Amino acid sequence: MNSSHPKAHTVKPIQPGTLFADSHAHLDFPDFAADLDAVLQRAQQAGVVWISTISTRLGKVPELLAICQRFPGVAASVGIHPHYAAEEPDCSVAAIVAAGSHPAVIAVGETGLDYHYRYSPAPQQEISFRNHIQAAKILDLPIIIHSREAEADSRRIVESEGVPDKGGVIHCFTGSAEMAEWGIQQGLHISFSGVLTFKNGDPLRQIAQQLPLDRILIETDAPYLAPMPHRGQRNEPAMVVRIAETLAHLHGLSVEQMAAITTDNYLRLFRPNENNQLPTAQPLPSPHKPILAYPIGQGLYLNISKGCTLRCHFCPKWVAPIVHQYDLSLPRNPSAAEVLAALGDFSAYQEIVFCGYGEPTLRLPVLLEVAQAIKQQSNIPIRINTDGLANRVYRTDITPRLRGLIDAVSVSLNAQNEELYIRHSRPTIPGAYQAVKAFLLAAKAHVPSVTATAIDGLEGVDIAACEQIAQQLGVRFRKRILSQVG
Repeated sequence: MNSSHPKAHTVKPIQPGTLFADSHAHLDFPDFAADLDAVLQRAQQAGVVWISTISTRLGKVPELLAICQRFPGVAASVGIHPHYAAEEPDCSVAAIVAAGSHPAVIAVGETGLDYHYRYSPAPQQEISFRNHIQAAKILDLPIIIHSREAEADSRRIVESEGVPDKGGVIHCFTGSAEMAEWGIQQGLHISFSGVLTFKNGDPLRQIAQQLPLDRILIETDAPYLAPMPHRGQRNEPAMVVRIAETLAHLHGLSVEQMAAITTDNYLRLFRPNENNQLPTAQPLPSPHKPILAYPIGQGLYLNISKGCTLRCHFCPKWVAPIVHQYDLSLPRNPSAAEVLAALGDFSAYQEIVFCGYGEPTLRLPVLLEVAQAIKQQSNIPIRINTDGLANRVYRTDITPRLRGLIDAVSVSLNAQNEELYIRHSRPTIPGAYQAVKAFLLAAKAHVPSVTATAIDGLEGVDIAACEQIAQQLGVRFRKRILSQVG
């Protein structure tokens, strides 16, 4: 195919009903303050019915959410642009998670590294970037990555932290072919802006021409980077159509086909909140009503997280998330209010257990709020079943926050050495095995009953050796049986 400048091909009129998604715009910027309604009306007229308005500062998130409430089809992200990494008062994992716990938030970012301007020092950018990746895992959302003149460090950090379960995107891609290939291998999407249409964009067009169609997104990065023939003007979401036209030409497709491909990619990656969904050729399936509380024996179990820091090959949820007769899959992470509503009358139970589909400590604020509400009504013991990686995720010791609320923690030790632990548990973060043992030690100072567990039946796992480790740590030990859940 010819990757020559897009002005060399003829653009045909677009068929009515063609739908586009602008995966990255900044609708809260002052550039749109005077005429945002008109901007969104032009987008609608152009068929751009899905728009992500992207966060650059946590303090601006309320403005983004207000825009989402005004305009159907607009969703938000939560994050700190690398330019502001040193200015933001709090770029901690907890701060990002707190700001992102809203149904209209569909992604974490933009975050990453910008070595072109270096408005924030590189070390501060890296801290913020790493915290965003962990927050995306906790929120179970995709990550939006900004990488400018920082490919090596961007790759190093992502490989170190691990791509979130929901994937992500390298936005406004202008990097090397090697960076694009790496991103695809990492499970990321690649998003192209108006730069793809510029006269000097041949190298970028050649990269775009080679990428798999199911990993391509389009964006305006409005108000910046208006595409040809609008370069130099204020960019806006309606102009994302020009980028789709260029991509269509590069891949030998019609613009209608490219619109359908990139819109479907957008919906699969970001899964906008059902309240903001608009008609599409391939509507997303309706989520089932989630099970947030379910009884097993004399205990009531709480299902509060769809995210997990382990990918245990023996865990049945990767095949079918059924425990007893309960389907524990979650279309989204529930709020504390929703969990409390699901509790109902729990007075007859002997224990309440945070367990469920995912890792409950990834939703620590919700967990603590629910536990506190339970303790205000009852003296029923509360237990957490956990992978023991919360301190590594939050980069601080969270166990003091459990004091007085949590009566027991059961921690998945899973193996007597790091090699076996990694083989069976497949952690998404480095140093996980040592972190589990450190968590056991820390927890026993604040929680009355701390238990390490391991599964009898896993290849190479020595139950006696695991029990000895528990004894050395000064905690209890419990043997679990392979394939017995709940």
